[in-house]
Amino acid sequence: MGCVGKGEVVQLNLHAVLPADTRKVSLPADTIVVVAEFEDGRSNRQRVGARVHQGGGETVFNVWNGRAGLVVAQVITDYLKKRGWQVELGATRTGTAPDSGPHVMISGRVVELAVDAKSAFGSTQIAASSRIIVEAMNAEDGSLARMTLKGAASQTVVVFDQDAAEHLLSAALSESLEKFVLETTVEKKILKLKP
Repeated sequence: MGCVGKGEVVQLNLHAVLPADTRKVSLPADTIVVVAEFEDGRSNRQRVGARVHQGGGETVFNVWNGRAGLVVAQVITDYLKKRGWQVELGATRTGTAPDSGPHVMISGRVVELAVDAKSAFGSTQIAASSRIIVEAMNAEDGSLARMTLKGAASQTVVVFDQDAAEHLLSAALSESLEKFVLETTVEKKILKLKP
């Protein structure tokens, strides 16, 4: 008959996933970037998805601390560090002087962060997606660079493991962050979109 879900909640630990051929992108050494917790704008903040079992019932997925905005900010911080940026996770700061604090403050909104799995006889289909709005506020001139980033990934597995759901959602989020890295530039401590 297959397994039956009991309604338990499984905590997913999302992490930065770099593409295999990724090279570091160095920012000017004196440019400091801080990533603040993102606003969670999802309609259902109690979960990031579920696995529907072949025999009925479901297992609910959530991020490890229940705060998707903080988890997304941590993944962004880790991703940018791995790409060679001087970046740290911190609190939102307004009115930061260019000479005494971060040069770029990244914050934003989580619009979608989801991973769903559906088990059938002999396999489980997993689909993950993310959509975030990223805003980079520049202390130097007060300008704002804004991007909407989307990522998606899917996989079919013979034996379901929560690590597969965790990795797939991490990959979907990381895919969108690569677009952010490739489509922005920093000049004179100001992050802006490439023309």
